[in-house]
Parts: sequence; C-alpha cells; structure tokens
Amino acid sequence: MDCARACAWGGGTIINAIATGHGAAFPISLRVMAEVCRSDRLEVATYADVDVEPIRKVAQRMAERWGVGPVAVKITGDLPPAGGLKSSSAVVNALVSATAKLAGADVDLFDVARINAQLSREVGISVTGAFDDAVASATGRSYLTDNYKLVVIRELDVSGKAVVLIPPYEKRRHKLQEMRALAPVVRTAVSFAGMGMWREAMLINAVAYGYALGYPPEPTLESLQLGAVGGVSGTGPSHVFITDKPEELAEALSKYGKVYVVDIPQSPCTP
Repeated sequence: MDCARACAWGGGTIINAIATGHGAAFPISLRVMAEVCRSDRLEVATYADVDVEPIRKVAQRMAERWGVGPVAVKITGDLPPAGGLKSSSAVVNALVSATAKLAGADVDLFDVARINAQLSREVGISVTGAFDDAVASATGRSYLTDNYKLVVIRELDVSGKAVVLIPPYEKRRHKLQEMRALAPVVRTAVSFAGMGMWREAMLINAVAYGYALGYPPEPTLESLQLGAVGGVSGTGPSHVFITDKPEELAEALSKYGKVYVVDIPQSPCTP
C-alpha cells in the first residue's frame, strides 16, 4: 500500500492569541505521528479518545488538495490530548505533511503551519487558527506570530527543559468576549515578546489567563518560587513551566496532578 508518514511536536503557550491575535508558543518533546495511505475510502483511526470528525474533514480536504484520492489515516503518538498541549495543531501538521509527502509535494514547514491555521479555522478546531502553535509544532522552534495575518514577527530563544502538569480538574469553559477583555494586559506581554523577553511575556500571560479562566493559582505560584516560569497553556487545563531544575519542579508539582519532564526541541520532528 502506498503510504507516507510525518510527525509534529506538541507545545506550550508563551502568549495565548485569543485576546489580541498575537501569540507565541514553544515545542515540547511529546509528539504526534500521522500515517496516510491511499485507500478506496476515507478512514481515520487515532490513539486517543478524541473527536475524529475534524480530523476526517482535514484529511478529506488535504487528499483533495494534493489529488491523492481517498486516504486511510492512522494517528499515533505520546502527546496527551489534554487541553493546552497543542495536540490539535500537532495532528493537523502531521496530517498535512504526510499527505503532501504522499503526493510528492515539497512544502515549506511555515506553509504547513499556514495551511494548518486556515484549516483549523474552517473546520472549527481553533478560533484564531492557532498559527503560533502550528509554527512551533511544525518547525520545532518558538516564534511570536500574528495569527490573523499568518506572519512570523520574530523568533524567540527558548530552550532547555519544561515540566508539563496535567491536573485532574476539567477544562474551564470560556466566552470569547471574556478572553478578549484581557487585551490591554496581553498587549504588554506581546510587547515584551517583541523585544525577545519571552519569560516576562509568559508570566504575564499565565497570570492573566489563569485568573480569567479561574484555575487554581498554586501551581503557578509555587513554580515561580522555584525559579520557573509558566502556567496555564492555551485555555488549559494543562500547565507548562520552563525551568532549570526540572526534577525538583516535577516533584513539587506532582501533588497537583500528573507531571512530565520534557525537552524543548530545537528542530522539526522526524519520523
């Protein structure tokens, strides 16, 4: 059977783009793999209990775009589908890249992210298209982006280790107008990121969105006391923290939920 494979990284939030349209994210070394094969009908199988309908829509549109006919898609990986870890961006990136590879098309990774953002808006995966998440997931680097214009503003020098916290509480539902009311605060974070000061940007974002979404502040505050920076990723419930002391921080945060110590990649994911 004629097949192609591609993978993409998960990630964490530096600036959530909902409030201003400007966002920033960084990759983490948990990934999603897509295998796309020519088939006589459209089929989708995933490794996690997620809604497959958006994935089916993306697979169909990509198969039509690249002219490869019906495809069978298999999604695997070690990236938890917990809200905030960019699993949707990773799935779409891997699917777009694998389908293009199946068709013999050579697509730039930033264009993969742009296709991702456009599709994510069209099929209802993301309000903004999450271009910042898609770029980090595809390229394995961190960037500040304009999610509405689909342009990269600047690269951010984010490296080292991160600790992912998946708490037991459910994702907090939010209203778009409530998140956009944070714009005056989040613009300050965007200004810091524009100067390369991503740590300050990440802290402002974490406090603003964490408060607005009503998540308990203790993990974020305890992490700050241990010299880390971070907090709620996306709209949660996952939290991601960047730290020079990953094992110490993971042990401290373990009382709040499941923790992972991960690397921050510096290059694209390879199957």
